[in-house]
Amino acid sequence: MLTIDVQTVVVEEIVAVLDADIADDLGDVTAETELSALGLNSLAFARLIIRLETAVGVDPFGEGESFAALRTVGALTQAYEQALRSRKEA
Repeated sequence: MLTIDVQTVVVEEIVAVLDADIADDLGDVTAETELSALGLNSLAFARLIIRLETAVGVDPFGEGESFAALRTVGALTQAYEQALRSRKEA
């Protein structure tokens, strides 16, 4: 069982990397929220991935996995959850 709520961490880190005005206008971010709708430019997305790696403690993209196919907050969350499960199984 996971010891952290990965989706909560993902949402918190998304809000943290966004400009304050964008974050205020964002509304509720759910698993179904499209990453493209968040207003993240490529630099902000890179910062998000770095922050998530630090906050969650795993890098789901470190072994050649691509984040390019991720379309939603839920898919990003699942990538980190799977990486956590894989680490615990190892």
